Amino acid sequence: MRKEERYLFDLNGYIVIRDVLTPEEVRALRSEVRTAGIEEALDTQKYLHVGIPREYQADPEWTGQDGFRYLPDSFILDWGPAIRSLVAHAKLAVYLTAMLGPDYRLDHSYGVFSRGRTSPHVLHNGATPFNPTEMYLYRDGKMHNSMVVVQFALTEVGPDDGGFCCLPGSHKANFRLPSGMPPLDALDNEWNTHVRRVAMRPGDVLIFTEAVTHGAMAWQGEEDRMALLFKYCQGALQWEKRSPLVSGEYSWNPTESRVLTGPYTGGRPPVLAEDEVVRDLACRDRPAASGRPVPAERMALPGPGLGVVATIHVLLIPEWIARWW
Repeated sequence: MRKEERYLFDLNGYIVIRDVLTPEEVRALRSEVRTAGIEEALDTQKYLHVGIPREYQADPEWTGQDGFRYLPDSFILDWGPAIRSLVAHAKLAVYLTAMLGPDYRLDHSYGVFSRGRTSPHVLHNGATPFNPTEMYLYRDGKMHNSMVVVQFALTEVGPDDGGFCCLPGSHKANFRLPSGMPPLDALDNEWNTHVRRVAMRPGDVLIFTEAVTHGAMAWQGEEDRMALLFKYCQGALQWEKRSPLVSGEYSWNPTESRVLTGPYTGGRPPVLAEDEVVRDLACRDRPAASGRPVPAERMALPGPGLGVVATIHVLLIPEWIARWW
């Protein structure tokens, strides 16, 4: 994670990484979304959160105060190999290591889809009141997050289209969000200047700390909103009861298996081994012929299988790499 990116994440509570996914990857992901029936579902319900287990909602037909409906019994990791390839995407591993520590894990994932004009999704979270399961701290020269969210954009999000918004810096706020703040669809001029909309192109990735006050502006883009959200925790933490929300038996490479392993701390191996970190740094610093960074290789080094506890000595990261993070 570069110094500029680290500064902006600490300052605002989020960063956008451009062109993480290739056009081919985006097309494959959208194809799996279509096969899952999302486009047909949007014909009748304009705002969907998909991937939440049925038992989490007393009434699966319930529509929340923000107008979205949960579609149960459909975990997005079951939709196809393109979506499963996002679990431990090689271009994001160094960011997650810097934000969560070397032994982070995927807690859960889901999709957010909108069509036409929808209601906004209320602002929530923030540094105050303090919640250790969704906090941000900076201590001993490092960032500490309980959870960070990686949001993959599959469609264009213009500056006025709606979707994700936040109050930059609220992950460090000493006061709770004022109760008198107007709702997102009725912001006055003063509050409107403080709510940040984030424009994204297909293939871009937004990473934000769960501690930042965030929500979604009413969607009014010409295209459907298609966003896949992957929520990662520090390795000893579990948020969702059925984490990591995947029902099938799939072939995971060793890095993916480390990311999907359940929560524990004693002897937990890092997601990135030392030589993987060095290789990633070298790839990011070496320009390609086009002048853009060369993407790191997809990681597939030996490691423990999913759910298997193994005794592995944690590799110490050299001090110069720690400073670079």
